[in-house]
Amino acid sequence: MPNSGEEAAELAHRWRMEQMELRSQHEETDRISFTVSEADSTISGLERVGGVDISYPKDLAHEAGGTAVVTLVVLSFPALEVLYEVTESVPIDTPYVAGFLAFREIAAYRQAFARLLSARPQLAPQIVLVDGNGTLHPQRFGSACHLGVALDIATVGVAKNYLHIDDLAGIDARGLKRLFAAPSDDGRCSRDVKLVGTSGVCYGMAVAPAGSDAVNPVFVSVGHRVSLQTAVAVVRACSIHRIPEPIRIADQRSRALLRSIHQEH
Repeated sequence: MPNSGEEAAELAHRWRMEQMELRSQHEETDRISFTVSEADSTISGLERVGGVDISYPKDLAHEAGGTAVVTLVVLSFPALEVLYEVTESVPIDTPYVAGFLAFREIAAYRQAFARLLSARPQLAPQIVLVDGNGTLHPQRFGSACHLGVALDIATVGVAKNYLHIDDLAGIDARGLKRLFAAPSDDGRCSRDVKLVGTSGVCYGMAVAPAGSDAVNPVFVSVGHRVSLQTAVAVVRACSIHRIPEPIRIADQRSRALLRSIHQEH
């Protein structure tokens, strides 16, 4: 962990350079092994969807040192049944630095995917939902983008909480909740809101998944090798509750092991 302001600045500079290099390889169009209809978002050819999550103990929320838990699950589609899962404790050697979360988590995710590809390569997911942001990020390159580019896999960012970005002036979590709760002219509640900055750049979409009664949206953004339309379609198709099943199950598994570890100590 950096022990001085100078070391912290040097670390952030190094990460920023690496982030820019990875961002140059970022793709925001579909390069996937399934199709999504432009007319009605019907998905064809998708059989396996992944979900990843990392859970931290409270004392590790921002600091380095200690142990967190990573989970990777692979679900069948459209049945959303668990085909594969790995949940394991991982050392956290890197502190949280705003804008660079991926650098804290990428080693754990690499390890989880390596285990999957070694044990059951035939179950490799065709797309992975990441508990975090993709292009909904100050540099339009959050952890879902970083993971996708690093492993050359299709990824989608799905965040439970709204990340404020200066370019998204006038858009806040409270206002979005009110918008989703209020019926439109046809009597239905809003189902999605594009998050477009004052610059005209689209960062992602606030989505209340189809089939969900939630008025509190999730925040969907492009990770890598997918369009925003595909990202939203997959999230909706994987949602029974507010949080899409691959991430909801991964979160449950990682939290359960984390509780068990702390109870033992």
